[in-house]
Amino acid sequence: MSQNIVRYTLTPKDLHAHIFQVELTLDNPNPLGQVFSLPNWIPGSYLIRDFSKHIVSISAQSCGEKIAIKKLDKNHWITQPCGENITLQYELYAFDLSVRCAYLTHERAFFNGSSVFLKPLGFEDSPCELVINYPTSKMLGDWSCATTLKLKSKHKGFEIYQADNYQDLIDHPVEMADFTRFEFEVSGIPHSMTLTGRHVTDVARLRADLMRICEHHIDFFGGEVPFDEYLFLTLVRTKAYGGLEHKKSSSLICSRKELPTQDKPEINSDYTRFLALCSHEYFHAWWIKTIKPASFHALNLGRENYTEQLWIFEGFTSYYDELSLLRTKLLSPEQYLTLFAQTLTRVQKSQGRYRQSLAESSFDAWTKFYQQDENAPNAIVSYYTKGALLAFVLDIEIRKRSNDQQSLDDVLKLIWGNYQDTGLEDDTVQQVVAHLTQSDFTEFFNDYLYGVSELPLKQAFDYVGINCEFSHKKGELSNFGIGIDKAQEFASITHVLDGTCAQASGLYVGDKIMSIDSIKVQAKDLANAIDSYAEKSTIQVGILRDELLSELSVTIANSAPTFCTLSIADDLTKDTLKRQKQWFYRA
Repeated sequence: MSQNIVRYTLTPKDLHAHIFQVELTLDNPNPLGQVFSLPNWIPGSYLIRDFSKHIVSISAQSCGEKIAIKKLDKNHWITQPCGENITLQYELYAFDLSVRCAYLTHERAFFNGSSVFLKPLGFEDSPCELVINYPTSKMLGDWSCATTLKLKSKHKGFEIYQADNYQDLIDHPVEMADFTRFEFEVSGIPHSMTLTGRHVTDVARLRADLMRICEHHIDFFGGEVPFDEYLFLTLVRTKAYGGLEHKKSSSLICSRKELPTQDKPEINSDYTRFLALCSHEYFHAWWIKTIKPASFHALNLGRENYTEQLWIFEGFTSYYDELSLLRTKLLSPEQYLTLFAQTLTRVQKSQGRYRQSLAESSFDAWTKFYQQDENAPNAIVSYYTKGALLAFVLDIEIRKRSNDQQSLDDVLKLIWGNYQDTGLEDDTVQQVVAHLTQSDFTEFFNDYLYGVSELPLKQAFDYVGINCEFSHKKGELSNFGIGIDKAQEFASITHVLDGTCAQASGLYVGDKIMSIDSIKVQAKDLANAIDSYAEKSTIQVGILRDELLSELSVTIANSAPTFCTLSIADDLTKDTLKRQKQWFYRA
């Protein structure tokens, strides 16, 4: 098929109706009828999202004459036999306030190409040109366009961009708004961040901290950079959080309280959360956008693409995103251990860690992790959080078996140097670990990756002089065995944990707890009310189920302790202190 340029024009047509109009022009289409398709999912977010459902109208012309176009299935269209060129015009609804899809209002326009641009089949490798029109509404402020697509030219009211092919076209999210933009350079590579939405950010501090994170990651991978520029696109909201990686950019959503301000100079947990998010998505430029599962080198965006390796790419990244904040001295050891303890607590609360292995969690992401129901805490485990814990335990085990000459850092570096072109098979990491340590890790991976054995966390922390303790935390309803919706006046049960007194008593998801021992109790007070009873006490829980009142007897029996505390041990030996510093700072 000819290497003709595929031309797109995108116009924010109706801001209040949230409608983008897209025009696609193609020369030398298939004369028997040109087929077009739209992806069903976006890389980095493993769920079939059926983006085509947002297309509200579509029409086609060939050589100036209208021609018929019809659907073949949910995301494929075919035109009737056509002439030497074809033009599609379609409108799509854009009101998904996330990092994955498209959004259009009078405040901003945002889109990922995977949810916006139809692909002409047979032209996947053809170069693309994109004209982005600015809205004409006089209500708007001084809008600009931010993206890492290659800019061809700028004009009054529109800009023209280029992409090498369709895959390149859809891997560059676009933000249009009256945003704050700041720039910096790391290792000679231009970087920038945009902040869209109301904020009072201390930009100088944020720039300085981002530079330290970026310098760390570039240095971690030996100074090799898989991009020629990088852009952090950040949406600022009152309450929101999320991120999605791309090869040259990342889409982020944060809350205002997570950004640094001049009146709060100290680093706090809110700001740390945002820095960890930036660290996580930036790390992905190397670790899944470049190094990736072998099966991801030819993604099919029309269906699920299965892999057992998300524990590697999300789990390892989740391990290093916060550890890098310690290694750049943005966090103290105590602050880092507090964050890491929170990750341990989240995993320990999940009964699903006894049911689902990390390999299974990765493979089943499409149907389980991304489609969680009320039984999810009992049935699944997160390849993000438990993957980070496995990364830590593996890191320490490598150090032990190599007499502290090797670490997980070396595994990633060896993979970076040797697997960019081929990608990873399901057992590549296992083979690299065995090669580096000259040790058999078969039992280790059988137990902790393919099995559901409890990770040897305390032993691993002990090796680097860290105390790891688990206890019950007051005010935690997970001790009782339930989760609730705290937004309502009375506690509505959202999940019931396996093996707990709540489950044994017959409390169900959807029950609304109205009273304890005939005393009305609101959702905000429920945890303290239950904590006031001693273990083995029997209480009468008044519930509303199917709009009918009833009471259940519950005998208090705390579940296993899940609240983790990490602290630096006292009186460390010289060798243990050395190992601790090596883990903390790569010393």
